[in-house]
Amino acid sequence: MKFEVKKIAGSAAHSAFTDLCLWNGNLYCCFREAENHISNDGRICILQLDLMGDTLNKTWVTEPRSDLRDPKLTVTPDNKLMLLVYQRKFQEESTTAYCKPAIYLSNSGISWSSQRKIGHNYWWLWRLRWHSIEHDTCLQPEHKAWGFAYNRAANRIQLYCGDPRSNFQVHKKEVLSLAKHNLGYPNESDIVFIDKTAYAIVRRDADSCTAQLGNSCWPFKTWQWTDLGTYIGGPCMILKDKKSAWVAGRIWEKQQFKTALFNLNFNQQKFALKAILPSSGDNSYPGLVQHANKLYLSYYSSHKDSKSQIFLAQFDINEL
Repeated sequence: MKFEVKKIAGSAAHSAFTDLCLWNGNLYCCFREAENHISNDGRICILQLDLMGDTLNKTWVTEPRSDLRDPKLTVTPDNKLMLLVYQRKFQEESTTAYCKPAIYLSNSGISWSSQRKIGHNYWWLWRLRWHSIEHDTCLQPEHKAWGFAYNRAANRIQLYCGDPRSNFQVHKKEVLSLAKHNLGYPNESDIVFIDKTAYAIVRRDADSCTAQLGNSCWPFKTWQWTDLGTYIGGPCMILKDKKSAWVAGRIWEKQQFKTALFNLNFNQQKFALKAILPSSGDNSYPGLVQHANKLYLSYYSSHKDSKSQIFLAQFDINEL
């Protein structure tokens, strides 16, 4: 299968943890820049790209005495760009004061609002996805952002929903857990919606370490889970159509980590491997955008110059 991959960033000592979205005709790719994979100096870089993957603009979001991690981008229902991060805040002696999710907003993709903290301390809100529900009793659809947060000590994920700019609360406390489902350490996740059905994919790092596929009908309080039989780290999922989704993430292939693209059939509840991206060492944490006849995939990898850098892959959907 033919696809194009180009390096789009990598000047920092360590560039990693990407996400990608389409907004006002351009691609926006965000990622963390820092001294290392785990260090106290993380800042977020946001690239504005044209549809060929060439950089049009670059901006940064930083906070004093903070490590900003795992940024994600979404477009709000009123067409603003929203950046989600997980902030590790430090005291002057470099001990951790707290960890908490936070958001920033932009009307331009260049300048960003001040920070607004959301969620709860030490609950890592991994990603936000907007969804509109039409109710028989309401004239207008209800727009809400949804996302799972995990806490390692609690050994569970919980589902949040609302508008992160005003009212964002826990919707369901124990969606997937060791205590209730006997499935250890659920963590990174993604969620998509088809009408009034939600599908989720969740990474796990205990016992079998196999990812779980969840589904739930409105109001998304009761979830059923299927073991996908394979490990996938940093999963990103977007709808391909009403029967399947594109999924990208980190896999274990021939005794090493790789970044891969899959097609996930919801009815069969099975993955089909579509491509393994040029990748090795510290890598993955992708973002996905489908536009016209192209699928764009951002990710980071250390396969060039033994340094973690940011890459953009472009696929022709007709050839996948």
